[in-house]
Amino acid sequence: MAESFPPDFLWGASTAAYQIEGAVKEDGRGLSIWDQFSHTPGKVLNGDTGDTACDHYHRWQEDVVLMRELGISAYRFSTAWPRIQPMGRGAVNEKGLAFYDRLVDALLEANIEPWLCLYHWDLPQRLEDRGGWRNRDVAYWYRDYTAIVARRLADRVAHWATFNEPNMVAYRGYGDGDHAPGVKSREAVMQAIHTLNLAHGLGVMALREQRADLKLGNIYNFGPREPATDREEDMIACRVSDAIMNRSFSDPQILGHYPEPIAAEIAPFVQSGDYAIIRQKLDYFAFNHYARSRVRWAKGTLFQFEHVAPPRGTPVTDMGWEINPDAFRQVMIDSKARYGDLPMYILENGAAFADAVDSEGRVHDPQRVAFLRAYLGAVHDAIAAGVPVRGYFVWSLLDNFEWAFGYSRRFGIVYVDFATQKRIPKESYFFYRDLARGAPLAR
Repeated sequence: MAESFPPDFLWGASTAAYQIEGAVKEDGRGLSIWDQFSHTPGKVLNGDTGDTACDHYHRWQEDVVLMRELGISAYRFSTAWPRIQPMGRGAVNEKGLAFYDRLVDALLEANIEPWLCLYHWDLPQRLEDRGGWRNRDVAYWYRDYTAIVARRLADRVAHWATFNEPNMVAYRGYGDGDHAPGVKSREAVMQAIHTLNLAHGLGVMALREQRADLKLGNIYNFGPREPATDREEDMIACRVSDAIMNRSFSDPQILGHYPEPIAAEIAPFVQSGDYAIIRQKLDYFAFNHYARSRVRWAKGTLFQFEHVAPPRGTPVTDMGWEINPDAFRQVMIDSKARYGDLPMYILENGAAFADAVDSEGRVHDPQRVAFLRAYLGAVHDAIAAGVPVRGYFVWSLLDNFEWAFGYSRRFGIVYVDFATQKRIPKESYFFYRDLARGAPLAR
């Protein structure tokens, strides 16, 4: 069965600054929390760092050519705060802004619409030294940074996102501690959630002040939560996990309140007028999706829950994440029901598999092709069910630095040989190219 997407459906690809740029000590860039974290022994698998990553800072022209040949109409990237403001506040680094200037101009010349995310996890280390997202002042310094980038690029960039997956910033960075900055504190998670929400609202206001016609949103991260059993303690744990991981940002930003399981813990950090700042008008609804999680009660953990592995025999990616396109379809349907009819965009979806170059120099990744076919089928089904999905961005354009997993996990549709920086389009690249060029989806 072959199915066509709407003619104006937006096909895109996504990346993030720290995961691809490299050049961490060049042209005045400051230190980020991920520079500090990745250079701390034992924090990242194999001692990997983002020092070079995909060397996109020097090879961006080659990467734009890959995008143009892919046939995508949009590219979501992030700007690196420490490249633009090395100290996180105060002096602006002109060379950092000039890099994104060149990138945006090249994208537009290639008929690729730039979608700019202002923050993808790389807080300037100098701000973390002042408390990071536990410090309310950082929300206002983020506003200043947003205004700097907007003054430079808003004449050419229409679509902006304030944050990518702020839930992961708060929970993994300040709770689990397996992401930068490596803090393990329940109170810090709650502080960070509220500061990030406040920063979002202030950032939207700063962008609107620059240009009233910009298209603005945030990028949430939604993965359905299910209790591991029907025991009451597992169901309670599941509700807490869902509140933190799925609704701690979309609820206050769109509905104007925190979800009940965590609202009381966040209340001490809320000041008069904060909700009016946080709940700004958004122009689109965007989220990333990777997997459904099963949750059980776990005594002695930070929030008394833990995520358990899928049942034996369940198909999974190289990350151990369940492959379940029906869960993805349901997220889209549920999001429309909860948050309304804003145009919806999937800004990250993809899968890691153990890709390798064959003897003829090619990369066959049939598992990823099958994954994309199934998950794009779920998008098509959601559209047929009345969900206003307007676009899909594959994660990721390139194999890259995969945070705490270093270079051991490959999500790209383009293979990167990290020793030589050679790029090799995978079989999934050509599959996605055909869709972006208008071919129907065969299921």
